[in-house]
Amino acid sequence: MPLQTFSPPRAPSFQSQKSVQPRILKASFGDGYTQRTADGLNTMPQSWDLRWDALRATDADAIEAFFVATGGYKAFWWTPFDQGSPQPLKFIVESWTKAPVGTRVYSVSAKLTQVFDL
Repeated sequence: MPLQTFSPPRAPSFQSQKSVQPRILKASFGDGYTQRTADGLNTMPQSWDLRWDALRATDADAIEAFFVATGGYKAFWWTPFDQGSPQPLKFIVESWTKAPVGTRVYSVSAKLTQVFDL
C-alpha cells in the first residue's frame, strides 16, 4: 500500500522547530581517549515540533484526522519547509495536541519523527 502524503490545509507557523540527534557509537578508553563512529546508515533523523495557531475548526479537524488515521505508527510523506529541494521525507507522528483558543478556533501542535523503514 503506498504511503499517504501529509499536506496540511495551512503551513505550520515559523515557531516550529527542527532537531537532529545523530546516532553514534562511542568507545571510551583510558586517559579520556574515545573513538566515535556512525551507528548505521541513516544516522541523522530529523524531529519536528510543528505548530499551527488560530486554525479554523475544519482545518484543525483535518490535521487531527490525518494523525488519527496513521495511528502513530504508519509512516507518511512530508516535505519539511526548510528543504532546499521539495523532496518529501518519511515521518511518523509521535504525539499531537489540539486546543481551543477561541470560538471554533484551535491550536494544533505535533511531533513528527523521521523514519527510514522500507
